[in-house]
Amino acid sequence: VEGYERFRERFEKDRAFFESLATKKQRPRLLWIGCADSRVVPSEITSADPGELFEIRNIANVVPPAGAADDSVGAAIEYALRHLGVDDIVVCGHTGCGGIEALSKTDLTADDGADVHLFRWIDYTRPAHRLIRASAVPAAERHVETVKAHIEFQLDNLKTYPAVREGLEEGWLGLHGWMYDLKDAVLRAY
Repeated sequence: VEGYERFRERFEKDRAFFESLATKKQRPRLLWIGCADSRVVPSEITSADPGELFEIRNIANVVPPAGAADDSVGAAIEYALRHLGVDDIVVCGHTGCGGIEALSKTDLTADDGADVHLFRWIDYTRPAHRLIRASAVPAAERHVETVKAHIEFQLDNLKTYPAVREGLEEGWLGLHGWMYDLKDAVLRAY
């Protein structure tokens, strides 16, 4: 409630800006696909104003392949590209990701029925875990390398969406893999 009160003060100071957001069509600069982790706040990291980022946030910044059981991510991708005119997509992972870490310690399954949705969702991180295990990455580096590999797999999954493929083929769409380091507040693009 106190945060809302601070926002209302800011709103009153910059009422014209906020009213313009309400009366004009949104024109975000990019689509941010990131983790739902409460410590990773896209607008805070990028100093973006309201209206500049169109965001998809979920556990472990997952982009299910086109045609997968989840339509919400695909719908947001299509809306951003075809209706909002977004021409850049960022997939941003981060250090200390609980979604990545969940499969790091053991090969979890939902056989007992508990957390069935969570286990099904984090299964999208499995390819990155397999790759890093097969690469014999030292244990101390495994988490960060898995986060990086996972970002790359999600960029590959993005390319399975027709709207993304069209944008890439026509040359107007940029895809970017970023990793945010929680400890040092460093954003790395690769």
